[in-house]
Amino acid sequence: MSQTDSGLTLATKPKNPSAALQLLLVLDIWVRTIIWTVAFAVTVLVMSRTAFVHSLSWDTLATRGGAWGFATTLMNFILLFNVVYILTLVVIRLPFPRPQCGVYRTGGSLNRSVIFSGLLATLTKARFQPPFPGIFVSQLANIMPFRWLLSRTIGPRTRSSFFVDPNIIDPWGVEIGQNVTLGFGSTIACHLQERDYIILDPVVIEDDVSIGAYAGIACGVHIKRGAVVEPYAAVKPRTIIGEYELWGGRPAFMKGTVRPARTAESRAAEPVAQT
Repeated sequence: MSQTDSGLTLATKPKNPSAALQLLLVLDIWVRTIIWTVAFAVTVLVMSRTAFVHSLSWDTLATRGGAWGFATTLMNFILLFNVVYILTLVVIRLPFPRPQCGVYRTGGSLNRSVIFSGLLATLTKARFQPPFPGIFVSQLANIMPFRWLLSRTIGPRTRSSFFVDPNIIDPWGVEIGQNVTLGFGSTIACHLQERDYIILDPVVIEDDVSIGAYAGIACGVHIKRGAVVEPYAAVKPRTIIGEYELWGGRPAFMKGTVRPARTAESRAAEPVAQT
């Protein structure tokens, strides 16, 4: 606040966040360039030692065997690049601590947790938006042991695999159980930015949960076992969804309950119909 000659108190002009945002974007470019360069350099170094690369020439490409050898070598290069790319992500993530959850004011100096969450955002973009030839990063990230490596470092901590990557903005704070379905275009965020403060709060999704396409899950949400969130629903921050509850709407509200999914054990226990 500032004081004028007439005694009126005026609000001071808020700080423009553009400079910090531009700095974060420059950091994003630098980090992603480093990851791509390391992965590319290691892959070239390994592939340069193969016998086919040493014998490669335009004459060999004109033959059927030479063309096939070139194609398979190129594919091996791409696969190796994807593996090294994921391992580089993991190594870069290791020095950064996990942000502490809480409510932080945006004015003045930023809290360390807010800074760390911004730094991790650059790795998140590199994880979910890999450059060419990282065309298999999404698939490898959902296959063991890479799923375990990313779960323990970048996040999310998950025991489920996904055919299509959901939009997880803050994977460091997301915990996902077994047999969870995340619909196409669904979004999960562990932060909420308002005008004067930022909230960092984890999201927990328990086993057997189904979240529909394009649904939005805000920070601090806890979805318990067997619950269903309808497509296009918007779950407000710090909402607790109970076991086997059905939620939908914008904002989401409880619409009813759903029956537990039939498991192999439950089907075996069902009485056999007499004919």
